[in-house]
Amino acid sequence: MIMRRLFPLLFFSFTSFLSTLGQSYRLESINQNQLRNQQLLVELDSSISFALQSNTLIPPSKSSWKKPTITILPFTLNQQFNSSKPFGWNDGAMMQAKGYQVLARPGVNMRFGVFEAQVAPELLFVSNKSYTKIFPGQSFVKAHLGPITIGVSSENLWWGPGINSSLLMSNNAPGFIHGFIGTNKPIKTPIGNIEFNLIGARLNSDRNLPYENNHNQLRNINDDWRYLNSYVISWQPKWVKGLFLGMTRSLQQYGQRVQNQQTGFVSKYLPVLSLAIQKTNNFGDDSLDRDQLASFFLRWVMPKSNAEFYIEFGKNDYGLNFRDYLMAPSHSAAYTIGFRKLIPKTASNYIQLETEITQMSQSPDALVRSAGNWYVHGQIGQGYTHNNQIMGAGAGFGANVQTLAATWINGEIRNGFLIQRIERDPELRANKWTDFSIGWMPQWKYKNMLLGAKVQLIHSNNYNWEKGNYSFNLHSRLMVQYNFK
Repeated sequence: MIMRRLFPLLFFSFTSFLSTLGQSYRLESINQNQLRNQQLLVELDSSISFALQSNTLIPPSKSSWKKPTITILPFTLNQQFNSSKPFGWNDGAMMQAKGYQVLARPGVNMRFGVFEAQVAPELLFVSNKSYTKIFPGQSFVKAHLGPITIGVSSENLWWGPGINSSLLMSNNAPGFIHGFIGTNKPIKTPIGNIEFNLIGARLNSDRNLPYENNHNQLRNINDDWRYLNSYVISWQPKWVKGLFLGMTRSLQQYGQRVQNQQTGFVSKYLPVLSLAIQKTNNFGDDSLDRDQLASFFLRWVMPKSNAEFYIEFGKNDYGLNFRDYLMAPSHSAAYTIGFRKLIPKTASNYIQLETEITQMSQSPDALVRSAGNWYVHGQIGQGYTHNNQIMGAGAGFGANVQTLAATWINGEIRNGFLIQRIERDPELRANKWTDFSIGWMPQWKYKNMLLGAKVQLIHSNNYNWEKGNYSFNLHSRLMVQYNFK
């Protein structure tokens, strides 16, 4: 009986046309994961940190200065299916929902001189509950001024060194409209290479949708729009080749409050910079109706070993003083730590081994001093979300994730397997909810189409923290990308 029910689902998963499932999908068919691996294989510039990722990594070619260029972007059809329970993250506008959903993305890119524009809207249809919406998607208008780019964009961003999770900025939620200034390549300085991105954004919510940071439940809260100001900066010290150090910081507050402020431009629209200049902790954040998160990260590339190590450590609350940080370093903290090793046969044919651990549950000192889970905040009802989806690590607030994966890669052909364990908000719970899963991740190419798949079988113990509630779910992520070139 079980196999009879599973067969149609498995057949659907294996025969659908799918795509790359890296942490940040790129419209111009430049696979971030492949570029990152080329760096480990000493085939790519070693000065790129891969800590500031979006859908445009490479600036316009010099030929676009002479005459305008118009490019039809690959048409992409993303599909996702869950047999019995909501599951899935790092999928942009798609939602954690039971059943079938599809995201379609056409697009066109235009370049002339220093200017670049892209129109790539996304149409989402979710069958359960029926929901349809058009997002601006991976669209933007930019000006490339040497190593600096400025513009307005709705692209998904990915900040930090993590491969499966990023604490502050990932592609888990839909891309939000933001103005920005940042680097399009590392800037050389006397102390090493610098990369940065500074954004000001509008965040929205939908009262008809559940919140990922509320265990996919509806919330009756203030759903006014919020203003987000964030930055990421990465530094490669000139004295240590392959080492990247960086920091991210985000501050959000309700838009109406920002509009009513009678302060200067920097304090009003760039508070992450004004607070950094003050060099003082502001313990009145709660009374000011604003929420902050920050993280520090390290990535160490070891090209001789074809390997890399990375870690990101974040805080969602101020320490009282320096002693507080030393005595309770795990208070209000989260971290991601990972390692990747390539075993090459050639530059395009190799085996990829990787492991990553993300810890977001509260530490044991929460019994006497609770900091609340990551991505929730008492004064900002929506928490750290856009369109009700977490903008950071998509496994869910308070979750701990351990992932082990192995993939054979030969150009654009891939065949990978993963094992994953997820603890769901385990602190102060009488019954521990744990998901165990195995997954298969093939990818192949047929003429102008890039095809791929991810099929994941998930077994849940004490689902929804209910003792003895055992649950099984088949999760499939599906896509086809057609290149018009």
